[in-house]
Amino acid sequence: MVKTYAPGFGLIGLLVALAFQINNMQSASSPLALCVGFGFLVANFAQWPAFAAPATKVSSKTIMRIGVALLGAQVSVVSLKEIGLKGVITVVIVVTFTIFGILGLSKLFKMSGELGLLIGVGFGVCGATAVAAIKPQTRATEEETSYAIGLISLCGTLSIFVLPLIGHALNLDTREFGAWAGAAVHDVGQVVATASVWGDDADKYAIVVKLARVCLLAPIVLILSLRHRRWLTSQGKQEVQTAKVPLIPYFVLGFIAVATLNNIVDINDGLHDNIVLLSKLMLGAGLVALGSGVRWKAIRAIGPRPMAMGMLAWVIVAGVALAAVKVTGL
Repeated sequence: MVKTYAPGFGLIGLLVALAFQINNMQSASSPLALCVGFGFLVANFAQWPAFAAPATKVSSKTIMRIGVALLGAQVSVVSLKEIGLKGVITVVIVVTFTIFGILGLSKLFKMSGELGLLIGVGFGVCGATAVAAIKPQTRATEEETSYAIGLISLCGTLSIFVLPLIGHALNLDTREFGAWAGAAVHDVGQVVATASVWGDDADKYAIVVKLARVCLLAPIVLILSLRHRRWLTSQGKQEVQTAKVPLIPYFVLGFIAVATLNNIVDINDGLHDNIVLLSKLMLGAGLVALGSGVRWKAIRAIGPRPMAMGMLAWVIVAGVALAAVKVTGL
């Protein structure tokens, strides 16, 4: 058993460690996007080794799903209390508009609806983490998933440089800019980086709003889980007919359980941080495995339309987020 899995986990662990080390040196980089990229690079410019196949299979399914369940540790009711009702309204408006707006744009650009869904939830909630969380509950291909993560990472990185310039041009104050960054930027690390470029105390406003967006991941994953089960049933899939697929997937129940414990039990800060880190590492392992199954030819076949749509969506979402912050006075 050890001989079967150890070499593959060694390779995957090395790539995950490299991604997180780069993130430690440059916090604006998304470690999960790097994990997908490293898996992709090894598979396309060398060859994904046969000895890694057993560990790759486990990482792409079981480990990824445990990582999603542990994401519940990032869901905090306290963040909702801190921003108040107007903050909750702002977050719901931005996230809802982002998801449905991007789904509409994906139809306009004649893209796959599943790719539009991945991009919409990634833009709306928490970047690559959200894509990894919902991917099992969609019909998206590995190529579409990798494309979505790459696009989200690109737009989030651009936000670090562009949003502060716009904020200064519009004479936003620190609170307004922090709330805007928290509502408009995708990955948590990129939110912090964007707020840090602004300076002062913008990061404390940005993080609170960002964590409020993360709270919406639970209901979104649950809704998509039920949607995916209905689709499987409509297609007459054998696993649904034999009750192998539960009404609510176990990892979703795990997510809800971890989120509940996080809000009713006073968890030591050190332990909490370790759980969050473990979640990210497990998601990273799953995304390395996902990247290893993607081929450049298939990525190229997706075409330039999703890139054009994503850039347009980035501009529109940033505008809506700023308008929502201004209107609600967040």
